[in-house]
Amino acid sequence: MASSQNPAKIPSSATPLASLNAIAFDTETTGLDTTRERVIQVGAVKICKGRIDETQTFQQLVNPGEPIPPASTAIHGIYDEDIVSAESFVAIKAEFDRWCDNAVMIGYASGFDLAMLKREHQLAGLEWYVPRTLDVRYLVNIVAPNLPDYSLDTIAAWLGVEIHDRHSALGDSITTAKI
Repeated sequence: MASSQNPAKIPSSATPLASLNAIAFDTETTGLDTTRERVIQVGAVKICKGRIDETQTFQQLVNPGEPIPPASTAIHGIYDEDIVSAESFVAIKAEFDRWCDNAVMIGYASGFDLAMLKREHQLAGLEWYVPRTLDVRYLVNIVAPNLPDYSLDTIAAWLGVEIHDRHSALGDSITTAKI
């Protein structure tokens, strides 16, 4: 993950957002408990100098080595059969790190995704660096404090962003990038 990047290679915080190369990212997991659950899908889309490039995407299923609870499958639609031949987190991590190339990571409620990625690193015995991250949810909370809630669906509707493939890591990444 970009989390294993060298912090010295990250752009300065004084860099204007519109000039950044960034990655909008998301994960799908076996559940919501960041101390017990596992990552089962990683998705991302590149943003080059403020423009989404949907031709540059990353989406990979991850075999967590344990069954996916039916309640989680009901949300993201990923079944045990889908991940049985998928690679482990360790196997996809290096590929994703290369793909991200130390870009700023943009997420939606990304604290959860970062906690899950940290857990996967710990389980694999890998060093974890917190990537430079921008959380869109916090930005929306500042510019629109009176919205009824701050779910990805509400924010997308408020901005007129059409959602495709909700609760897939890539679909939610693209929605986040558009927001």
